[in-house]
Amino acid sequence: MTDEDAQTAEAQALYERIWLANRDSKVDIGAQLKVLNHPRSPVFKRSDNLLPWVAFICLSIVGYRIAGWVGFLAISTSMAVLMMTTISFAVMSRLRKRTLAYALSGRQGFEELWAGGGLTIRMVGDPSSEVRAPDGDWLAFARQHLPRADNEPVG
Repeated sequence: MTDEDAQTAEAQALYERIWLANRDSKVDIGAQLKVLNHPRSPVFKRSDNLLPWVAFICLSIVGYRIAGWVGFLAISTSMAVLMMTTISFAVMSRLRKRTLAYALSGRQGFEELWAGGGLTIRMVGDPSSEVRAPDGDWLAFARQHLPRADNEPVG
């Protein structure tokens, strides 16, 4: 086994520790949503960001056609409030779910999101243990905070 193979095997074992700890609610994997909500992100979905704006424009036009400027202003104001509160929250919630699913789908996805600066990881109940991507070392976090599984190979 080459040195590179050994490092890959260790990284996989450490990722599996994180995956298991997340499953058992021992670690909290966070998503830095502002970093992830752009077209270069693997979890970005253009329709999540575009559809609310299309609805805003279409409903504003309908309001104008039905009731003139009063209808336009009423619907535009209502949609603006809705977008700043409920819709924005829903878009970010969907992004967080996609991010966690992608990060937990395999080490490659986790490392891709980590390299892009989109993840944080910490032990549940211990905010001081938080490690932030991309500068933090998730491998060292797993070594330090997550014990070796009984069936995990040594070395």
